[in-house]
Amino acid sequence: MSETRFVIPTAPQFAFERTVLSHGWRMLPPFTWDQERRTLQYVFQSAAGAVLRLRMQAVDGGVQVSSPDCPAPAPEEAAENQRAVKTMLNIEWDLSGFYAAMEAHEGYEWLADQRRGRILIAPSLWEDLAKTLLTTNCSWAQTVNMCRQLVKLGAPHPTIADCYAFPSAERIAALDFDDFAVRVRAGYRSAYLHELARKVAAGEVDLGAWLALEGDAFYRAVKSLKGFGDYAAGTVARMYGHFDRIAIDTAAHAMFAERHNGGVKGSVADIKARYERFGDWRGLVLWMDIMRHYGD
Repeated sequence: MSETRFVIPTAPQFAFERTVLSHGWRMLPPFTWDQERRTLQYVFQSAAGAVLRLRMQAVDGGVQVSSPDCPAPAPEEAAENQRAVKTMLNIEWDLSGFYAAMEAHEGYEWLADQRRGRILIAPSLWEDLAKTLLTTNCSWAQTVNMCRQLVKLGAPHPTIADCYAFPSAERIAALDFDDFAVRVRAGYRSAYLHELARKVAAGEVDLGAWLALEGDAFYRAVKSLKGFGDYAAGTVARMYGHFDRIAIDTAAHAMFAERHNGGVKGSVADIKARYERFGDWRGLVLWMDIMRHYGD
């Protein structure tokens, strides 16, 4: 069976691999990152319910997307696939203002030189909220395991075993809570995640409307959710282009201690003071420092 292929043009400032490696989402299903082939795969569920694989890789002037499961998509299906890829890779972000602002800060030339700053996200805010919740107060290994269990509740691929799309809010909301908690094994997060799914499914939380909010309003909306404190709200805000908030976790503390504080752990106030000079870009600069510190 032949596979569908198309190329999404990108601006010169776009760097595919830098975007994929921008944080750990590439390690969480339904994403898969093939380091050897430099290919990112996402198991996508269309609005019509079809489950298919979208494979992305860099080509001259853009990102090539292929799908072995959709050889002849209808125009609306092709457009939906393209929108999903553009969203995941934040292709339409314009980082020229970021690079211009960094010219005033010695030691940050590498951001423009390496075309850093773009962040990999999910096709939906619902998925990003769910995954961010699963990063709170736990190790990364625990996050990966909880996400794997959660994704198993999603729609299965029609022909490939152990291959699932991310479960919709409606799917999670329809599950009995006790059954959901046992299957996901997310501890106290299970109650918060199930409640969020129920509110989204019932229309009590309109995530589509959130996408149009300005930075502070977006941050406050996320923080209003149970389980989302400063770190989680700042993390989600950063992924959606709102960079004026600092999201501080153990990785931020470790980076700050080693790179900026002589090996001594600094306080939250110390870290905020260090990055205040970057103004509305401070949240993004902090995250880029963290990722560089950990070697992506």
